[in-house]
Amino acid sequence: MKVKIASKNIKIAICLTLCLAFLASQGQAAGVKPEFEVGLSFGLRTLNNSELKDVYGQGTNFFPSVTLVWKGLMLGGGYEAGFKKDGLIGIYQEPAELTVKGGEIFAGYQLRLKNIAPYIKVGVGFYSYKQVVESEYVSDYPVDGSKTGLIVAGGLKYFPLKKLFISAEVKYGGLKVKPYDIEVDLGGLRLNGGLGLSF
Repeated sequence: MKVKIASKNIKIAICLTLCLAFLASQGQAAGVKPEFEVGLSFGLRTLNNSELKDVYGQGTNFFPSVTLVWKGLMLGGGYEAGFKKDGLIGIYQEPAELTVKGGEIFAGYQLRLKNIAPYIKVGVGFYSYKQVVESEYVSDYPVDGSKTGLIVAGGLKYFPLKKLFISAEVKYGGLKVKPYDIEVDLGGLRLNGGLGLSF
């Protein structure tokens, strides 16, 4: 299963690279130079599943990204990490740890209005998740896997300088996994702020 997921991720990464190259070449041919944006954001990350939310609460995430912008069209990718939470789980309140991280690709549209640029984007995340419970009773039932999930986001960029921007973004993603008999949603909201450079 993991080999199939890795193969799928490689194909999507190749497709994204070809799309970026195509947009860049089209921009050069049309005389409109595409822009590359490199950004880093940080903020709050929630969990959709109410039971896990009671155990782990809210966490944080950070998200480095690279985006190509051409005539308002956005195409890019990034990597979400930073969500790693400890808690007490089960009737015996045993120590547990949950980690969720993974890469994302997205497409969207950005409207540049002088020094501000509102935008929307949709995409797919390729996440890995792992829960470790320190208990002799659940050692034979590891929770460790990978799953894709849809994401949708909207935000605003403010350019105090020509090449520097400050961003604020709200992103929602679902990540329904079923390691055993019960399906749980490890997705949630991300409320991030960050900085970036445009080239």
